[in-house]
Amino acid sequence: MMSQISRSAAVRTAPARPASLLALCGALLLAALLALPAPAQAHDTLLSTDPEDGATLETSPEDIDLTFSADILEVSPLVRITDEDGTELAEIVPTIEGPVATATLEEPLPAGTHEIQWRVVSSDGHPIEGTFSLTVEQDSSEPAETGENEEASEPAASDAGGAEPISEEVEEGEAAEDSGDEAGGFSMTTLIVVLAVVVVGAVAAVFFIVRRRD
Repeated sequence: MMSQISRSAAVRTAPARPASLLALCGALLLAALLALPAPAQAHDTLLSTDPEDGATLETSPEDIDLTFSADILEVSPLVRITDEDGTELAEIVPTIEGPVATATLEEPLPAGTHEIQWRVVSSDGHPIEGTFSLTVEQDSSEPAETGENEEASEPAASDAGGAEPISEEVEEGEAAEDSGDEAGGFSMTTLIVVLAVVVVGAVAAVFFIVRRRD
C-alpha cells in the first residue's frame, strides 16, 4: 500500500521537473541576450554656434565657435567659409577643446552674407557636418586701404569656381563605416539566432530524457 502511494506521489511531482528546466533555460537565454553588446550610440549633434546662425554683425568676427553635444575627436576638423557667389574666402583647421571647435580667422570677412561649412568627427568615430550663415555689414579695413584691398581681391575673384562641398571629401569614409555597421548588425542577429537554437535544443533534450525516465 505504501509503495503504491509513493509511486502515485512520484507521478504527480514528475511534471514539475521539465517546467523547472524550461524556466532555467529561459533565464539562461535572457542572460545571454543581456550580455550582447549594446547598439552604437547616435552621432553627436551641433548645439550652438557663436555667432549664431543667421546673425548680422557690424564687422567680421575674430573667431567662430561650434559647440557640440559631446567631446568631439581631433581628427581632420575643417571650417570653410564662402561668399554669396560660392567663392572660398577661408579654409580653417579649428582647434578642439572637448565639445567646442574654435575657428580663428586670419583675415576679417568682407561685407556680405557668408556660408560657413563645418566638418568634425563625432565621439563615436563618425564624421558629421553642416552649414550655417552670417552677415557682415561693414568691411573691417580702413577707407584709405580700400583701393589696396580691391586690387588684392581681384586674383581671388578670377579663381571663383565655387568651393566643392565638404561632403564629397568624406563620402567614401562614411560609406565604409556604414558597411561596417551593417556587418556588425548582421553578426549580432546571427548570434541571437544561434543562442536561441542552442537553448531550445537543450530544453527539448532535457524534456525527452526526463519523460523517458518517467
